[in-house]
Amino acid sequence: MNMKLLWHYVEKWATEQPDAEALVYDDRRITWREFNDLVNQAAKAFLSYGIERGDRIGMVAMGCPEFMISFMAASKIGAIWLGLSPKFTPDELRYILGHSEPTLLLTLRSYLDVDLVEAGLTFKKEYPTLEEVLVIGEPHEMLPDFNEVISRDWSHLDAALEERVAQVDPEDEVLLMYTSGSTGRPKGVLQTQRAIVENIEVEAKYFYLHNKSRVLLHFPINHVAADVEIGFGAIFGGGCIVFRDRFDPVDSLETIEKEKITMLGQVPVMYLMQMQTPQFKTTDWSSLELIAWGGANASPILLNALKAIADASGAKLMTGYGSTEMCGFCTYSMADDSMELLATAAGKVVPPFEMKIVDANREEVPYGTIGEIAMKGPSTLKGYLNNPTATREVLQDGWYYTSDLGSMNEEGYLFISGRASEMFKTGGENVFPREIEEKLEQHPAVLFAAVMGIPDDLYQEVGQAFIMLTPGQTTTAEELRTHCKDRLANFKVPKVYDIRPLLPLLPNGKVNKMALKKELGLVKS
Repeated sequence: MNMKLLWHYVEKWATEQPDAEALVYDDRRITWREFNDLVNQAAKAFLSYGIERGDRIGMVAMGCPEFMISFMAASKIGAIWLGLSPKFTPDELRYILGHSEPTLLLTLRSYLDVDLVEAGLTFKKEYPTLEEVLVIGEPHEMLPDFNEVISRDWSHLDAALEERVAQVDPEDEVLLMYTSGSTGRPKGVLQTQRAIVENIEVEAKYFYLHNKSRVLLHFPINHVAADVEIGFGAIFGGGCIVFRDRFDPVDSLETIEKEKITMLGQVPVMYLMQMQTPQFKTTDWSSLELIAWGGANASPILLNALKAIADASGAKLMTGYGSTEMCGFCTYSMADDSMELLATAAGKVVPPFEMKIVDANREEVPYGTIGEIAMKGPSTLKGYLNNPTATREVLQDGWYYTSDLGSMNEEGYLFISGRASEMFKTGGENVFPREIEEKLEQHPAVLFAAVMGIPDDLYQEVGQAFIMLTPGQTTTAEELRTHCKDRLANFKVPKVYDIRPLLPLLPNGKVNKMALKKELGLVKS
């Protein structure tokens, strides 16, 4: 079998280890045999609703077995699966649903005391392409229950499923993920079955994914980490996915210990929040084989804490760089990397991926020069849904131009400088906020820093630093200014310091700079 379709791996492990655990959620423990049966049942149920190849199936939920069951079932019938966060506002959901036009929508009954059924019923009336809304969890009198639907006798559709399966191609689009929309409306990233599989073929080696792996999945299901890197990564390797329906620092630590998690992938803010709990020091980490992070560099405080865990458990430390448009990581840190490299670099590019740094004309620049990061490989996005202009802007001759800024050394290690849209000029000099943020985060009182350019009559723009304090620590603007002056050229030193106990964060753990810019009146609300 040419293993280039996602569901192939469900069937593979159902055959090779039918009684091993595949999906765990609270008291629900689903074996590979049961997982495969549920995928087949869901696939036939989707056919009963008239789902054609290329139709979209949306899901408003967090981590739960229905997430992977519906995703793998969509892959089996050539449909495109779309994850939506229940934390999205009605307007955010309305935009994405209106843009993606799903034929079927699955939704939680409620999340964090918010009734999601009312929104689902409203959307069903608003969008003529939406044939049905199915509810997950607590039943509802006005909507069919997803689990009840897939438990029905669909044997009369066995032949129809077999016929559809024969039509599905590795180049079929299977996953639609919407970007965060930090510079405008979110764009729908389309990925094919082949792209996902070929990305994970690489990742499985570096993430040590195998059929005894147990991974913790508490990312939102609209995130590439949930859909591809952790979720499908575990399925590819034959491991077990342990779902949590939200990130909670104490709950996650308890789950690591209880479920003997082997692969832990998080963004730095998650680790930092765990570090602030008393349970962090008493957690049994001995099951861990890999501790991974992405999305931002680990601060020195965090890196030292993770190294202590790794030294005690024998786990490997791993970081890298990727994007939704590339299906996840394309660079990886190496097993023998120094602490300095782990702290400053986002890994090195690995085959079959290629990377180059380019100037404004998309001409390659010398090693060590900051420019736009361009990536190329088998997992490059198919395009943006219904947006050929945006697709042409970022794709050229097979290269994806990321709008991220960075530099690369001769060994292929990548050093991130931030987003092109974040760079500002002060007195004619280019300033890259990430460089300043990293220096600020070396101060023991600073947990997070966010730097941006603000208008200035004399210099055109100057830097303003937003500081989130480490719990129990204090500092002053003058102390931080001195700290920066000792480590940065004078033009890079922020002129303004806003010190706070909390900063607004995005679901991926990064500081929500758009919210801060709106607060300053730099962009319209």
